[in-house]
Amino acid sequence: MYAECMSYDSWRMEWVPQDEPTVQRQRGKWTVRQGGYDPSTGRRKVRQLGTFDTKRAATELAKSVAAGRAGSADETVEAFVVDVWLRSKEGRVEQSTLDQYRWAVERHIVPLIGAVRLRDLTPEILDDWIVDLNGAPEGEKPRLGATSTRLVRKVLSMALEEAVQRRRLGRNPVALTQPPRAKRATTRKSWTVEEAKTFLAANRKHRLYALFHLGLVTGLRRGELLGLRWTDLDLEHGTVEVAQQLAVVRGRPVMKDLKTESSDRILAIGERAVEVLEEHRTRQAAEHVVLGLDTSAVELVFTSEVGGWIDPNNFGRIMERLAKDAGVPRLTPKGLRHTAQSIGRVVVGDDKIMQERLGHSDIGITLNTYTHTVSEQHRRAGDLIDGVFD
Repeated sequence: MYAECMSYDSWRMEWVPQDEPTVQRQRGKWTVRQGGYDPSTGRRKVRQLGTFDTKRAATELAKSVAAGRAGSADETVEAFVVDVWLRSKEGRVEQSTLDQYRWAVERHIVPLIGAVRLRDLTPEILDDWIVDLNGAPEGEKPRLGATSTRLVRKVLSMALEEAVQRRRLGRNPVALTQPPRAKRATTRKSWTVEEAKTFLAANRKHRLYALFHLGLVTGLRRGELLGLRWTDLDLEHGTVEVAQQLAVVRGRPVMKDLKTESSDRILAIGERAVEVLEEHRTRQAAEHVVLGLDTSAVELVFTSEVGGWIDPNNFGRIMERLAKDAGVPRLTPKGLRHTAQSIGRVVVGDDKIMQERLGHSDIGITLNTYTHTVSEQHRRAGDLIDGVFD
């Protein structure tokens, strides 16, 4: 089907391990060797895996290689990816990341190529697999969109890369395939200043107006906005500390630490943003009195209509509906961040200050302790952005 691709025999690995690795002393050094064969000829081959000054170091490599070859020559993709790779990720990655891996493996890798022997995987097989995921006859909807297919392909590539490291594969066949080309997004990434003003004006009386306003003047991420506590705000001095985020794990909201040190930061906000937040606090207190909640026990700045956490996914749905009603392009919560970045770069004119406000990982200054003081540059940036929506 893919005639232009290399043939199976010309691609597949030059050597397949067969024996347990051995440690031998040679010329004053300790070497690790392992017997195997050339799959294209069937001839036996012995490979030297490493040379060390000490027997201990050589033995450690031999044990590591032996442990990595726990599977048999008939080990399938499902056996390795599920029983070895996925299991190795438990406790080592965020739960949300692990759930994403499982979705890719259980829904789109195992059902289609799980029964294939690991050592029999070729670029041709994987090209067909990618077509099964993303291809569809004209007029029909594909199994997955291009973006999701690229994600699933990446997950498989990571798993097979570990198979290479564990000596189960000679090389990663995913590296010789091409991901589907992502289609141009139909959703706008940001608003113009006038569109942002129109959206805010149309939703001035909405109970979450302060959430939208703060998102536009700070560029906080969705989870950072929803994770804000009143103790993180110093309205007297006009600062906002970003110290945690609200995430969705296995379908439920969970409060988590920020991903990087650079994400933990303090932002200056202007007088108009302070006024909006003060009005919001008064509105929120009145809502909670009606609900019979102890207003002094409410920690989060932004809460649901029943006083609990706002589901991050619902935030996007709310924005989509309100944008449509306001007559502006549909935008995601991430789009608020993009809009804040675009506006900030124009009115502030200092990319470094904007990187620090946005919490990008390549900033040169990290705020490690809570303080009410911010630099004059940050104060000026906050006032300039605030003035856009005054």
